Amino acid sequence: VEHVQRHTLHGDGRLVMAHDVRLRAADLVDLPRIGVRLDLVAGYEQLAYFGRGPDENYVDRRAGTVTEVFETTVSDEYVDYVMPQEHGHHTEVRWLELAPTRGKLPPVRIEGSPCLEFNASHFTAEDLYAAKHTTDLTPRAETILYLDAAHRGLGTASCGPDTAERYRIHGRRHRFVHTLRV
Repeated sequence: VEHVQRHTLHGDGRLVMAHDVRLRAADLVDLPRIGVRLDLVAGYEQLAYFGRGPDENYVDRRAGTVTEVFETTVSDEYVDYVMPQEHGHHTEVRWLELAPTRGKLPPVRIEGSPCLEFNASHFTAEDLYAAKHTTDLTPRAETILYLDAAHRGLGTASCGPDTAERYRIHGRRHRFVHTLRV
């Protein structure tokens, strides 16, 4: 994978992050997501976003959601599945904002161009993959933020049907832009 990031800092404080991802290896097919992960310092717990919700949703599981502004917490985004796994994903998001519950951290706002997908958690993907039961998990103080240009639909054929072909990630090149405001 070749991932080129271009960051442009504007005079008004906006940081525009442009990503160009090229899948070079022929065997890189059917990826789970194309995006970036940002690890934020401890304290960012309040979450607001304008996108699909209030429940988690994916490209193939969003019919029961609506698009509006939602306010919640990072902790409340966790879905207590019997087997720990990906959770709290949101699609068609115009912007999201993370703020501290208390303290002096500035709020962080991220805007899609035009949209993005995200999930915010106190667990990394590696934490979830290593756990066999929810009791194996210990939430991190940090907030782990995944910003995605594309995310594969649900289903892996492990205990049911695989994801429909139209909900898989296609293409060898993906470009996406996020704007960060602090």
